[in-house]
Amino acid sequence: MAEMRRGPGRPAYDSKQKLVAAACALLAERGFEATSPQMFQQRSGVGHGSMYHHFPGKGKEGLALDAISHMRASTIAFLDGAPAPSDSEPEEVRASIVAALDRLFARKEGQALVRLLADAVAGAIPSLATATRDWCDDIRAVIVVRLRDDEPGTDLDIADAAARLLAPEFDALAEELFTAALGRGLLHQGPGKVG
Repeated sequence: MAEMRRGPGRPAYDSKQKLVAAACALLAERGFEATSPQMFQQRSGVGHGSMYHHFPGKGKEGLALDAISHMRASTIAFLDGAPAPSDSEPEEVRASIVAALDRLFARKEGQALVRLLADAVAGAIPSLATATRDWCDDIRAVIVVRLRDDEPGTDLDIADAAARLLAPEFDALAEELFTAALGRGLLHQGPGKVG
């Protein structure tokens, strides 16, 4: 069998990265409770000791936390890069947010978030529950920024004052849009597929 070599300038894909990539995929496919440490190792192709070397004392939980951190960052980048409407009419802004959220929940990151929220074991582990809640808060914050839809050249002091005045409405609408998209994401996974 020929030895695989990296091309010039390509960084090595180390065992920790392989484990995190495998965890992202498995959290999206199976959730936390239904995935064993051996499944992470098999999917990543790394040896038994690598998981405990990179995640000492935390094992599966530590790996899941790193995967959540990776997917949180990917989620925010995805939502920040989502196309904005050509005009700033409230209906158009709302429609663009709904479309971006639906695309998110069709992706691996969104599917993993749905599974984590539905997983009683993950919800009972304080570090995982907090990381999942923070991930949801990040998404709501991006929605609020999109709802604000500040025009270029707007006086930022006036825009911030208006946003503070409207903050409860922005927060309520962000929660409504997020919850509805989460529900559609759950339905997208189909009956019997979550948990």
